[in-house]
Amino acid sequence: MKWKISSKQKQLLENLFRDIPAKKVRKILDVGSGRTSIQFLADKFKSVIVKGLVYPGDKRKLQPIRDCVSRKNYEIIERDFRDVRFTEGFDITLAHLFLGEATKFGSNTFGGMLRKLFSLKTKYLVIVDLLFDPGVDYNLVFQMIAKKGKLLKVIYQWREGESRKEYKGIVGFLIKLNHE
Repeated sequence: MKWKISSKQKQLLENLFRDIPAKKVRKILDVGSGRTSIQFLADKFKSVIVKGLVYPGDKRKLQPIRDCVSRKNYEIIERDFRDVRFTEGFDITLAHLFLGEATKFGSNTFGGMLRKLFSLKTKYLVIVDLLFDPGVDYNLVFQMIAKKGKLLKVIYQWREGESRKEYKGIVGFLIKLNHE
């Protein structure tokens, strides 16, 4: 059986990307790439090469991308996000389930990863993460949004069969960054 993005994840991503003018998108960065984010971006932006950043040797992400993503309009870069220096700008940067994982690799700190994410030269930043992930400091996320950009959209999604009382769910942000 062929893998597909879950309908809930696809719906969340579609809702977040709906307000981005797709015809003007030429460069995309997927930070902390996985099969869901690469597949979504490759399908949505068929004529764009998506740059996917994966921590070196992270087989839990690399192998599923190779096995499951049918489109080939992506390029995988195996580097620690902390060490990457992009000279180019991007139209969109997606950090899908990245912030909660970022501190699990190397000596990365949440604040450091967040600052680096917001320092990228990108027009739109889309962040999706687990709502109650203990590794994500949403106070810092909102402070950084207020300082560096404009919050265009926030979407909360609860998994099927879960209630808010169980403290489970996903949150997605669409942010337009200000570059000075």
